[in-house]
Amino acid sequence: MLQTHPLRSVFRLPPPPLWFVTNGDLTVGPVVTDLLIRGVEHGRVPDYCHVRAFEGDWRALLGVREIAALNGMISHGPSPEQLAEWGHSVERLRDEDELCHTVTWLSLMVTGAESAMFHYRGRLGRTLFTRSVIGPVTNARLGYPLSEHDLVLRSARHGIPVQGPPYGPVEDELSKRFATSQGGVGAAAMIPIHIEGQLVAMLELSRPGHAFRRTDLQRAERIVQRGLGARTN
Repeated sequence: MLQTHPLRSVFRLPPPPLWFVTNGDLTVGPVVTDLLIRGVEHGRVPDYCHVRAFEGDWRALLGVREIAALNGMISHGPSPEQLAEWGHSVERLRDEDELCHTVTWLSLMVTGAESAMFHYRGRLGRTLFTRSVIGPVTNARLGYPLSEHDLVLRSARHGIPVQGPPYGPVEDELSKRFATSQGGVGAAAMIPIHIEGQLVAMLELSRPGHAFRRTDLQRAERIVQRGLGARTN
């Protein structure tokens, strides 16, 4: 039976960015991203232009993710139809090991992470065990419980996600789990999964590049919620 309670996200999305655009002589703005994209598509914003967010530094036009995707420099990511199909597929899984591995792998796909760990308590358990490890990192944690003194776990119990470069004590502890990664940890994220007010899982991600986008983390969150929510009903 599928879940009937609503899926809520731990992430609060910021307002859409506003951009200033310059060709070196003339500066216009602020404009929303969709208007910037249309300007590029119709040739009114040449590739040599620079942009900056309302509060930010100037960067090359191709430094805007949506513009880079428009020019084929990065993947557009999975389509809404693909995401919907993935969501349906995880809802049908009944084997715990297969479910843990599948939601972890799909989370890499939607976020662009290099490595991921998934900690899950199971249907009747109280302690979170590391159930899946994917990527070029050691799997020495696999099958072991998280310590109750773990700072990342404490954050998860309060429903607080971790996101960004490893600058604070919680981010540092999260990054240490991926310390064996050959590329290093440029960005790390932890998504707590609560169902009916209870922490049931934690998804952890890392990559050597820039910080994860909140919208991508929300997609991963929704996939895990759907998979685990179907098991709890």
